Amino acid sequence: MRTFLSRLTIYPKLVLSFLLLLVPLVAISLLMNAQSERLVRDEIIRSTQAKAASYMRVLEYDFGPLITLQQQYAFDDEIRALAYSSIIMSDQQYTESIQNVQKKLTTLKFMSSYVSDAFVLFPGLDRKVSADSYGSVDPEQAAALNQVINPYEAPFLVDRGRLWLSSPYPSSPPVGKGFTIGMELSGASIRRLLSGFELTGEGAAMLTNAQMSWQESYGPLPDDATGFREELASRMEAGSKSGLFLLRGGDGRKYAFYETSSRLGLTLVLFLDERSFLGPIQRFGNWTLLLAAASTLLALLFAYGLYRIIHSPLRELVRAFKSLEKGDLSFKLRYRSRDEFNYLYLQYNRTVSRLQELIDEAYVQQYQVKAAELKQLQSQINPHFLYNCLFNLYRLAKLQEHDKVAAFTKHLGDYFRYVTKNADKVPLRQEMMFVNAYAAIQTIRFEEHIRVELDPIPPGWEELAVPKLLLQPLVENAYHHGLEDRSGQGLVRLSFREEDGRLLVHVDDNGEALDEERLDAIRKLLGDPGFPSDSEGLRNVQLRLRLHFGEGARLTADRSPLGGLSLTLVLPAEQQRRSIQDEAADRGQ
Repeated sequence: MRTFLSRLTIYPKLVLSFLLLLVPLVAISLLMNAQSERLVRDEIIRSTQAKAASYMRVLEYDFGPLITLQQQYAFDDEIRALAYSSIIMSDQQYTESIQNVQKKLTTLKFMSSYVSDAFVLFPGLDRKVSADSYGSVDPEQAAALNQVINPYEAPFLVDRGRLWLSSPYPSSPPVGKGFTIGMELSGASIRRLLSGFELTGEGAAMLTNAQMSWQESYGPLPDDATGFREELASRMEAGSKSGLFLLRGGDGRKYAFYETSSRLGLTLVLFLDERSFLGPIQRFGNWTLLLAAASTLLALLFAYGLYRIIHSPLRELVRAFKSLEKGDLSFKLRYRSRDEFNYLYLQYNRTVSRLQELIDEAYVQQYQVKAAELKQLQSQINPHFLYNCLFNLYRLAKLQEHDKVAAFTKHLGDYFRYVTKNADKVPLRQEMMFVNAYAAIQTIRFEEHIRVELDPIPPGWEELAVPKLLLQPLVENAYHHGLEDRSGQGLVRLSFREEDGRLLVHVDDNGEALDEERLDAIRKLLGDPGFPSDSEGLRNVQLRLRLHFGEGARLTADRSPLGGLSLTLVLPAEQQRRSIQDEAADRGQ
């Protein structure tokens, strides 16, 4: 951990410091919010379950007297007389009996707002006497109501989507042969009752029977896709009297609380949307996250501000040291503030000025020699060239061009074996073999876009000792500075010519970007190695050429007959027979 932190720069360390302060605070806030959400959820669940039980007791209290009175009417003398003695009644007695029964039914009807109609069916008379009507018996209705039921556990019947209370007499076969006392319950009254239940937010209430063949509801019920009906039915079949279950749907999570009455055989279900009671707490949690994000952003900005205050002066100081590392003693630091960095800048400027005073002409030549050697080492392995080669090798492998991959890797191996060779001087034939490997690599890279022509070395010059990496930078210069902007096919030609006992090496290209201004700049560079230019490879070749062969060797530039640049390397005659073997013999003496 300590090693990891030591590798970080200032800005990540500042950010980590602020985050170490913010993260615990945000975590504590989120934990408190989660705890509050859990407590509120538990309290709402307990409260709603208690409400469901209370509402069901209200229903039992409302329906209980109706059921009891209906059962008592089964033993009413007037009703029994109409059922069994109407045949011996006079018309006046019959009429009076009907009216008396209607009065009792009216009392039964208006005893509760849930009753929409109270009636007695007399199958023997084929008459239906209700609180406000007198007519024939509907056979289908009579058949539906003449069922043996337990008035103390499931007193309700369902017929044609409506809920009824029925008390047939006799209750044993033949059921209802004498008469049947019935009441139709008002769906509107039940819905009004459900609407009066205190529900949180977007809640809903539903009253249903055990078979779920009848229901009345208030409020938006959950989508059937949530499977709440199947879940409720399975729980009622399992004998569960009360409880809750969670519903998940496209509109969020809902809780379903149910309470079943053993006396009525009805189940009350209350639906609560979780968002209705957890919404404020969840919004508080969202605000906490938003505040955490804003705090993190402010911490990043604040850390960045501190980073700029510290890093910007340091970056300028590092840039100055890099400039000093490159040998540029003219770079001066300027700082407007009068803080500690101003002191560092002043000391740097004084140090550079002192160094400038200590450098004199006695060290210039030595510096140039060291710089040339450094440039030679840097030019041995060009990272950009290596990256391009690896990328092209990857591309050829992806295209499964195995022959090209094999050739490419062989030439690349020859290339790096040569540049890493521990030798300052090599025979001209080895330098030419290296140029061949480099040209082969570039030919595979550029395919048909650039063509290379390499002439053989004239006889007698193969063993000439030359500085390593003397010819390749000239060919590389043709690729990068002569042909990079050419639209058509490029051409690079390396040829040899003997003249007055000297060996002339020509490197020509057909580039289109060489104008007179660029050509003059190259000539000035080759004439004066201190002239500023971006052609470091040519400067390096010129310095090493003169260090090895003396003033008799030179590198010149002119316009090529091909249209581009022509570089001519002149090797003096007295060096013609100076081979690697001769130098080895001299060292052995």
